[in-house]
Amino acid sequence: MKFRCSPRLIARLAPLPVAIAMAFSLPSSSAHDETGPEIWSVRITYTSPDELGKLTKLLDHPYVDQKKHEVTAEVGPDELASLKAMGANVTIDETETARIHAFVTGRAKDAEDRKGILGWVGTKSIANGAHGCYRTVEEVYTTFDDLVAKYPKLAKVQTLGKSWMGEQQVIPPVGTAIPDNSKSSFANLLIKYLPPSIVTRFNLSLFPVDPNPVKVIVVGNFEKQDAKAEAPPNMVWTGGIHAREYAPQEVGMKFIEWLLDNYGKDPNATMMLDTNRYHFIVHNPDGRKIAEQDISARQRKNTNYVTAACTSVTGGVTNTLSSGVDLNRNYPFGWATGGTGGSDGNSCGETFRGTGPASEPETKAVLNYVRGTWNQAACKWEGGALPDGRPKNATYCNPENRDNGGAGELDWQTGADMNYGGGVFIDLHSNARAVLWPWGVERTENNNNTHTPNNKGMAVIAQRLAYHNNYSSQQLLSYNTEGTTKDAVYGYLGAPAYTVEMGRSFYEDCGVFERETYPENFNGFHYLSRVLRRPYQLPFGPDTVNVAVGKASVAAGEQVSVTATVDDNRYRYSNAGQANILPPPYPVVYNVKSAMAYIDTMPWEPGAKGIPLTLSSSDQAKSDFPDATKTVTGTIDTTGLSAGRHMVFVQGVNDDDKAGAVSAAFLDVTAPTAAPAADGGGGGSMRLLDLVAMLLGVVGLGAAAHRARRSRR
Repeated sequence: MKFRCSPRLIARLAPLPVAIAMAFSLPSSSAHDETGPEIWSVRITYTSPDELGKLTKLLDHPYVDQKKHEVTAEVGPDELASLKAMGANVTIDETETARIHAFVTGRAKDAEDRKGILGWVGTKSIANGAHGCYRTVEEVYTTFDDLVAKYPKLAKVQTLGKSWMGEQQVIPPVGTAIPDNSKSSFANLLIKYLPPSIVTRFNLSLFPVDPNPVKVIVVGNFEKQDAKAEAPPNMVWTGGIHAREYAPQEVGMKFIEWLLDNYGKDPNATMMLDTNRYHFIVHNPDGRKIAEQDISARQRKNTNYVTAACTSVTGGVTNTLSSGVDLNRNYPFGWATGGTGGSDGNSCGETFRGTGPASEPETKAVLNYVRGTWNQAACKWEGGALPDGRPKNATYCNPENRDNGGAGELDWQTGADMNYGGGVFIDLHSNARAVLWPWGVERTENNNNTHTPNNKGMAVIAQRLAYHNNYSSQQLLSYNTEGTTKDAVYGYLGAPAYTVEMGRSFYEDCGVFERETYPENFNGFHYLSRVLRRPYQLPFGPDTVNVAVGKASVAAGEQVSVTATVDDNRYRYSNAGQANILPPPYPVVYNVKSAMAYIDTMPWEPGAKGIPLTLSSSDQAKSDFPDATKTVTGTIDTTGLSAGRHMVFVQGVNDDDKAGAVSAAFLDVTAPTAAPAADGGGGGSMRLLDLVAMLLGVVGLGAAAHRARRSRR
């Protein structure tokens, strides 16, 4: 890609002093040599739940092995010092620490090697090698546009709002005699707010001229969905809310690409896009741009250098890059509600919640998109990516969902109806390998209970999801959180809402990502897509997989076999994450009762006619629940089916009379084959004419013979 300097850009860059432009736009590699990665991989053993609680309150996204009584985490210098000060039994994993340092150093060096003029955006600023699989913000947005161009009927892109840097940007009008360009670009804003010792750690030419906004890509078969009376269910993802977590954003992007690239090729991808709508949001574009180069590898928050400025000093250096707001503590439902350790009021803290609820533009942009606008007359949120399914009586009829006549407490006790059909919200994170759900904190106003009114439904979804991605399904990560995305989405809308902690490291090598992290999460989201229509109901039924028809193509009128596996034993149960809170409910495994196949119509759609399937034993069944997993078989009569591609849907039901996930297969039908002619040639109409002619000939011969006999008399 070539970059051309527009007059507007030249005007914005010209006032920079030459010395500053040279020093900050193209720093030498020696700048990175002065400050190495400030990150260590550590293992900490614990002996009691109380000790575990103290550890996890200190650490960011640790992985807890409850069997080994061991915590694994990636820590900075302050966290490491705090661990040692509290007397924790800490062991530094030298091998993993060295791998992380190589990842971070190589990433920063690759970024630096992309030399060019200020404002150039290359194809990679996280370049090849161990981290080449992770796209930059610009590459993600380019992918958005490429997918819309390639699949215009299935994809669209929307800008949700400006980032913090975007709101700070001020471009002087063209023709200004002495323009003030100090806030005219991303790089100039960094120069304005950060000390030179920090700025020189970056190659300013790799930052966008205009800060990237918060964007979403939406995919689905819009034309087909809009023609139906019922709105489609939605899967809404946010990725990269914590800037240094690379895998989550890439997992979301790759799943979106898989859906689009396999529409019409894979039956389940086709069913998913025909039935569901998917929204993938890049939540923290400013923070991610810092993380792509920052050698300290600690960027988590957004880039609010004003109201969230960190002014503490360590080793004589102001910790400027510790500034910012943790966007996953800035959401208004439950913000700073007094939970134990749920967020930080110190701007230098990694979980700083901001100066007020939804104080950050990124939070406002995402929240407004997901929940829509408040309709006071209807007492509900309308027009959002997820519909409002949490009923609000007169007591709580306000946009904050607070008690109108009392102390203004939030409504913690009202749940969504089990028939909620809006979809699911997921905030993608690294790296604790867990599926988490609300509430994220113990609160006195909620009787110190973390369970929601929909806890059973959300727990079952998590336990099903955890089976497929092989993670733990626990409500909390051994520490409290407040002001989070998932608590807000559930608190306002009643939609099932989750944090999915994926992978094994913030700085995961591409080999691990492609071999492990993406495939295991692909499996989870594949399952979730197949229960999205009624997420509080369908996970209570069995999963259906491996649907297949006997022949790839059949003539209309022929019969064809269909087979599938129906399995109600696909759960993974885990404890709550904290010993002092109520555990999630245990899943109940039921025997498979029945299964049906449907042609071109989903089981719940008008006119759906089920074809009963026969149950038989499955080699995938477990010995303790042999009848919870069944092979199902049946026969489809294709009489009356038009020539072309058809969809076969299979759904199972368990002994609790709960229907479960649907899976699909293609069935290609050709025109009926004509019966072969007796003489091997000609069409049916010609054969009939030949027969008539033959009969007439026979009659004629008989008449001639009769005349001949009369003439001889």
